[in-house]
Amino acid sequence: MDINVIKSIIPWISEFAFFIALLPQIVLNYKIKSTSSLSNLFLIFYFAAYTVNVFYIFGLNLPFAYKVLSPLCVVAVLIIILQKFHYEKIFYNFRMARLYYLSFVFFVAFIPFAIFDPHKVGHVSGWLLVLFWTLYQFPQVYQIYKTKSVVGISFMFLTIIGLANVAEFTAAIVCGLPMQTYFIAIRGMTFYLIYCLQFLLYRKNFMNKEAKKV
Repeated sequence: MDINVIKSIIPWISEFAFFIALLPQIVLNYKIKSTSSLSNLFLIFYFAAYTVNVFYIFGLNLPFAYKVLSPLCVVAVLIIILQKFHYEKIFYNFRMARLYYLSFVFFVAFIPFAIFDPHKVGHVSGWLLVLFWTLYQFPQVYQIYKTKSVVGISFMFLTIIGLANVAEFTAAIVCGLPMQTYFIAIRGMTFYLIYCLQFLLYRKNFMNKEAKKV
C-alpha cells in the first residue's frame, strides 16, 4: 500500500476511535440514569482538553481527519457533561457548576486569539494539551481507587480510547505530527494500563459483594 494512502487513513482511524469511544459511556449513563461514577474534575479537564485540541488542530493545520472528528468529540463530551448536570443536579452545586462554566468561558476566550494568530495559538495549545491530557485522568483514577469500584464506568469506553492512543502514536510517526502528539499518545497508553489494573482489582471486589448479597 502506498505510504501516502497509509498517512491519510491512520488519522481517520485514530480520531474516529476517539469519537466512537465516547458513545458506550453515553449509552451506559442513559441506561443507569447516573453519572456519579464519573469524576467532575475528570469531565472538566476532558472538555477543556478537547476544546483546546480544536485550536491545536486548526492552528497547526493538522490532517483533515482531525478537523472533522475533533469537533465531534467536543460535542460527545458535552453530551456527557449535560447528562451529569441532568442526573446529578449539578445546577444546585454552585461551586462545581462554576468550574464547568469557567471551562466554557475558557474555550470562548481563546477564539479571538486563535483568529488573530492561529499558528502561535496552535503551538501553545499543543503544550496545554499535554498538560490537560495528563491531568484529566488523575481525578478519575483517584475516584476509582477511593471508592474501590468501577461500576458505572464503561470498560469499552476506556479500551477504545486506549486503542485510539496506539493509533494516534502510529499516526504521529507515519505523518510526522508535532512532538506534543507523541507525548499525548504515550500518556494515553500508560493510563489505559492503569485502568486495566483497576478494573482487574475492583471489578472482582464488586462481583464478590454481589455474590454475598445473593
